[in-house]
Amino acid sequence: MDFSATAIELHYTQVMQTVNNQAKDDDAKGPEVVVYFDGSCPMCSKEIQYYRGLDKHARILWEDVAGENPSCPIGYDQATLMARFHVKEIASGQVFDGAAGFARVWLALPAPWRGLGKIATFKPVTWVMEMGYRLTLKVRPLIAHRFFGAR
Repeated sequence: MDFSATAIELHYTQVMQTVNNQAKDDDAKGPEVVVYFDGSCPMCSKEIQYYRGLDKHARILWEDVAGENPSCPIGYDQATLMARFHVKEIASGQVFDGAAGFARVWLALPAPWRGLGKIATFKPVTWVMEMGYRLTLKVRPLIAHRFFGAR
């Protein structure tokens, strides 16, 4: 993989062209992804509430998997979906988790999030984000308790 300044600049230029082109047809699309989230986690719910507020064009379907009988993608169960963040692309049926899932959500949101999503799909960036996500998962119960009053 080429990590030279030229390769990164080229990737950035392509990202920005894509973002500008996609911004023009924002109103023409329907849902692009399904987000599976743990609605019993106060921290997760707060973040999802924020993203829902940004999703003005209804590009994202939201599935709280904490309730009884959640709608799970084929091959996934409730426990798996609650343990990590999962996102399914509707067109391809492909499921992404962790940092890659967040990148897919951001791609479905308007600018500047869409641009950040394109950058987040660049493998070195996804890798760094995944390391941060894994750390967050380890301390999530502590964060939820400390800042959201969860047990």
